Amino acid sequence: MDPRVDIGHVHLKVSDLERALAFYQGVLGFELTQRMGDSAAFLSAGGYHHHIALNTWESLGGSPPALGTTGLYHFAIRYPDRPALADALRRVEKAGIPLEGAADHGVSEALYLRDPDGNGVELYWDRPRAEWPRDGAGGLQMVTERLNLVRLRAETTATEEEAQQAPMPEDVRTKLVDLRRRLLTLHKVLLEDARTAYELDRGRVQSSGHLLQLVISDPWFAWLHSLSGLIVRIDEAVDRGSTATAADAVALVDQVEQLLTASESGEGFPRRYFEALQRQPAVALAHGDVRRVLKSLRT
Repeated sequence: MDPRVDIGHVHLKVSDLERALAFYQGVLGFELTQRMGDSAAFLSAGGYHHHIALNTWESLGGSPPALGTTGLYHFAIRYPDRPALADALRRVEKAGIPLEGAADHGVSEALYLRDPDGNGVELYWDRPRAEWPRDGAGGLQMVTERLNLVRLRAETTATEEEAQQAPMPEDVRTKLVDLRRRLLTLHKVLLEDARTAYELDRGRVQSSGHLLQLVISDPWFAWLHSLSGLIVRIDEAVDRGSTATAADAVALVDQVEQLLTASESGEGFPRRYFEALQRQPAVALAHGDVRRVLKSLRT
């Protein structure tokens, strides 16, 4: 087999899509790349189209498979290094999710738990291949020994402190400036779309000053305030006199991704954004430009 072959994604049957998203997106931190109403969702790390898919097509309200039946034992999520696995442990413990096991396999260190539907999940990182244990003939000699979680947590603490104190890198600042510009374009086309809908329903907007007053005070345009407020926060972070850190940049990217998650069944911004994406090609194009900058900030 070609050595470049690997496992591309896992697709899980779940009973409650929102509950599953709360775990895979909210706790583990995967990015939502696409959603199909209340029936399916696709998530990834680093801008890939999807590493994990969730659906309720055959399992809405269902229960986990009974013991003694075949099926998924567990699937594994590989982290790039030990600090990243330590961060995953912090997320899981903060959410109050119990571990079923924690092991040092020689080739890797792994955490074992279950998702809300009872699926087995392994979180792990691989040691460098040169450090993998081998027998006298050169074959792999994997083991299962106790993983020291105290030391893993200590690495989490150090990583968090460093992230909080590190200044925002210049290349990140440059990308945030580009993100701000793309968001301004998106805000403009959304405002034009909202103005068109307003005029069809309530009559012509008389001037730019009249439009400004409507944007500020009319409930018709209130859903756009969250986007304009986010643009202001990015403005403050990229200002040359700002003391914003690398962690602040990550938080801003998270906020943009969360805000620009359209939902046909949602309320407020998610629903209005979904409708605008379906109605206006200019909105879809601006959305794509924002997504490309977000991807560059994640890599």
